[in-house]
Amino acid sequence: MSKLSIVIPAFNEEDAIDDILKSCLDARGPLMKAAGLDAVEVVVVDDGSRDATKAKASRWTEAKLVVHERNKGYGAALMTGFRASSGDLLGFLDADGTCDPLAFAGLIDKMRAARADMVVGARLHEGSEMPFVRTVGNRLYAALLRALTGARLTDTASGMRVFKRALLPRLAPLPTGLHFTPAMTARVACMGAVMAEHPIPYSERVGESKLSVLGDGVRFLRVILGTVFAYFPLRVFGPLSAAFLLAAAGLALVPARSYLGGAGIEEWMIYRLLTVLTLATCASVFAAIGVLAQKASNAALGRPASWVDRAWIRESAALAGLAAWLAGVGVNWPTVLEYARTGHITRHWAWVLLGALAVICGSVLVSLSIALGAFAHLPSREDA
Repeated sequence: MSKLSIVIPAFNEEDAIDDILKSCLDARGPLMKAAGLDAVEVVVVDDGSRDATKAKASRWTEAKLVVHERNKGYGAALMTGFRASSGDLLGFLDADGTCDPLAFAGLIDKMRAARADMVVGARLHEGSEMPFVRTVGNRLYAALLRALTGARLTDTASGMRVFKRALLPRLAPLPTGLHFTPAMTARVACMGAVMAEHPIPYSERVGESKLSVLGDGVRFLRVILGTVFAYFPLRVFGPLSAAFLLAAAGLALVPARSYLGGAGIEEWMIYRLLTVLTLATCASVFAAIGVLAQKASNAALGRPASWVDRAWIRESAALAGLAAWLAGVGVNWPTVLEYARTGHITRHWAWVLLGALAVICGSVLVSLSIALGAFAHLPSREDA
């Protein structure tokens, strides 16, 4: 038996709630026929509305009404609706009349054809009535998610989608606010579940939008990056480390060329070399944090061993770190002795910076090796 539960979160939607409930209830028969479903149920969650939404929704007795006594947020309303529903397929759409419930048929067909765990309703197409600013923002989020996870979607924040109930326990935790949908998309992409999308009609909403383009846009960005970071920290810290390292190498070219050409290192270059020291230090710290965070993520999620779990990574970090640390001490040891004996330093400052950089990076690598080694002494899921 295949049953679709359509969940509608509603907060102060008195102007649109009657139309969307009528559309969903009227769509039950056509959806059962078109998508080969045995049953369709409609669940509306009143999220603490302060207008007539609750009163109007209660008159539609064929729909199941669940009430939040106070406003908890869009995502919280959806989760309440999912828990109150009974379908093996869970779908949702907004109460503002922007989406047509008949489009669930196409989403379900796509789910079966692609053997997907979730299908997102794609709103960004010719004929869509989505405002230009939101269209641009959604395309940027989709490009970011594709770059970080490989997910080939055009619409990461769509408020209409369908997914298998079996996927629901794996999605937690998800935010309670409007950034629920991009977080859901990012989590499904990161966990490796099969995700697809299918175009849906999208109309101008009824009533005033509750979405803040700037405020919620920043939340969307943060939740996508945060979710990807939780699963793949190195996909964030790795490029960051590489960018800082390349910048450091680029700035070091002029002093290196001057020194190798016999002109020496001029006094004005101190600021450039201090910047090189800072950038290179940041690069080593970012790389170390990325590896440690990836190791922790793999352990927490019970993933199969990856390259960060290999013993040679820990051993190589220890050897490279120790070599760099000893080289830094060796470079600066004459300077230390000179200062201890005379109270003055006559050696060129460039050597001090070079030695300091080697000691700092070496210390980071040795610390990384020690921290990675600590994981071997922690209990694993197999030990539980």
